[in-house]
Amino acid sequence: MVHIRSCILSVVACAICLGMSAAQTQKFYHDDPIQADPKPIAVKEAGKLKIFDLHDYVYQTGRQNARISRPAMGINTLGEAPDSAWFTNRHGRNRMTREELKRGPGNEHPPRPPYVIVGAKTEGITPGFKMKDANGRVYFVKPDPVTNPELNTGADVIGSKFFYAIGYNTPENYIVRIRKSELTVGKEAKISLPNRISREMVGHDIQGILEKAARSPDGSYRVIASLAIPGKDLGPFRYEGTRSDDPNDLVPHEDRRDLRGLFVFCAWLNHTDAKAANSLNALIREDGIEYIRHYLIDFGSAFGSDGDAPKDARFGNAYQIPVAGAVMKSLLGLGLYSPGWERAVYPKLSAVGRIESDAFELDRWKPNYPNPAFLRRRPDDEYWAAKIVMAFTNDDIRAVVETGQYSDPLFVDYLVSTLAQRRDKIGRACFANVLSLDNFGTRDGDLFFEDLSVTYNFRALLPYQISWSGFDNNTGAFTPLPGETSFRLPRLIDSAADGEYFAARIHAEPDERKTVTVFLRKKGAAREIVGVEREW
Repeated sequence: MVHIRSCILSVVACAICLGMSAAQTQKFYHDDPIQADPKPIAVKEAGKLKIFDLHDYVYQTGRQNARISRPAMGINTLGEAPDSAWFTNRHGRNRMTREELKRGPGNEHPPRPPYVIVGAKTEGITPGFKMKDANGRVYFVKPDPVTNPELNTGADVIGSKFFYAIGYNTPENYIVRIRKSELTVGKEAKISLPNRISREMVGHDIQGILEKAARSPDGSYRVIASLAIPGKDLGPFRYEGTRSDDPNDLVPHEDRRDLRGLFVFCAWLNHTDAKAANSLNALIREDGIEYIRHYLIDFGSAFGSDGDAPKDARFGNAYQIPVAGAVMKSLLGLGLYSPGWERAVYPKLSAVGRIESDAFELDRWKPNYPNPAFLRRRPDDEYWAAKIVMAFTNDDIRAVVETGQYSDPLFVDYLVSTLAQRRDKIGRACFANVLSLDNFGTRDGDLFFEDLSVTYNFRALLPYQISWSGFDNNTGAFTPLPGETSFRLPRLIDSAADGEYFAARIHAEPDERKTVTVFLRKKGAAREIVGVEREW
């Protein structure tokens, strides 16, 4: 487990002589556990990164067995991801109200007609255009496919609000009804064609795009309008490595807990198109400092949608290019072997597409192609994410799903039920891989905690065993305290000096490999929980 402070110190250490290295062995500092990253360092110059989708697809597919992993980085001493330019703790730390869940990243800037198209594209799965509204705000617009009204727009809006509530930065997405008469083509508008050639846009190009969109009986088109993210567009971020022009980007992306744990959230919401191209780095200015904020964008391929059509049943269950072992298994089975997802039954709900919960298993879920951060996840990364997933009650889920503005209540009911069942499967699986003790504290001289597996009725209480030690914060040495084998705080802690540390190692029968070590610090009359480490 590598904490965020360690990442910072590793950079500073390059400028410190070896004779001072002893000071760097300190495990805890006076302000641990930190809840937010330090104030960002100003970015002086930052270029726009370009990632070619096809190249990324081929490159990552060729590395799909690269699962060598190390402990997560960019976390605090409790194993949590602190607030940062990547992630802000929201619903998992402080429950959001129903109104806040519905609001998501914002709902104060819906587009106002008339609209001026300033650019369009015909390449990609879903054609769309870029427009300015009557207030001069810029939006990226995509319609629903003709065959499935409400499919793409519903998924994109709901996805942006779920991922925001989880903690990621997402754009403000709006469902809007647009009429052709409200659209005009700007003088400088250009259209991008499939062969990477662009030309000036003309009036009939609008009709070409709208012909592929679902049209309502009143002649309007339901579209998703995504408000342009503020700041300078620096292109997408990669799911591995760091940016050399960002002094705040210290943790290799494949080792970030908030990007490893993203696997769990994407599996829950069936967001199969989680790739570099669906991210954005934006150079923003706050408090007089320019720094890079990282966004997730484009959720049209979440839930049962694949943007332009219902999701293929294979997506979410197998890579688009399968691994060699899966191909061999199918060949050896002579067509007789059929995985559970191939036998799954999907209701015919045109706006929902294909998403189900009966055959869903977290450890078998896959995005469209390998993601390096996802491949390097470990049980404690999944546990961190599963706690946040479990924070969403059925009513929380319904509040977000209702923002999809579906015309049939049955669509809402099915999605709520399916996501609730997938949520519980995720919690049960991830909490079983570690000892799911959490929310530690001290009260009336006792150490207390919550067993999340018991809280969510996944299993009964276990016979917990505890052993106490003194802990040397400078050397990392543990000194066992004989006879201290209860959840009562050690007698020695009362006579200890301020700033002394103690550790409680907890396991439960029958699996003693799964342990949680809790670190406490004496501070006056208080006994502070400053660290939590897990083994499995």
